[in-house]
Amino acid sequence: MLNETVITESHYADKKTLIFASLIPIVASTPLVYRKLADSFSTTTVTVQPPPPPVDTAINALAQAPQYIPVNMPTNTGIIADTSLEMLANVLDPLIQLMVAISFPIASVIMIGGCFYFMVGNSEKAWQTIMNAGLGYVLVQMSPLFLKILRQVGEAV
Repeated sequence: MLNETVITESHYADKKTLIFASLIPIVASTPLVYRKLADSFSTTTVTVQPPPPPVDTAINALAQAPQYIPVNMPTNTGIIADTSLEMLANVLDPLIQLMVAISFPIASVIMIGGCFYFMVGNSEKAWQTIMNAGLGYVLVQMSPLFLKILRQVGEAV
């Protein structure tokens, strides 16, 4: 007599059990969602004031102007713009230097990841990843030069 094992009931979940188990959190959280939606759409009374009445008389702008014309007006009005541009450049310099400093480790990790594509037999994806990482590294290293050129062009205009 052979030892035969008869499985009378299954210990695995079937489709009905999975559907029922996935509906339990949805059904349990429905009152919470409804309460949150009801709180966010509560009615609030807002009073609206009527617009001001239209002005019937014309305002004479020349009558309100001063009777003198200033003679010593500043000729260079870009002082604030130049100062704010220089301040913004000084604030962004450490951030740019940080990105330049971490570009080599990041490019190295991406290139090593590309080498794993060679190991699994996907050489086209490997070359694409390595080339993109190399190009990205070179562009990040050249970004301070690009920003200096952009600043020079902005000052010339």
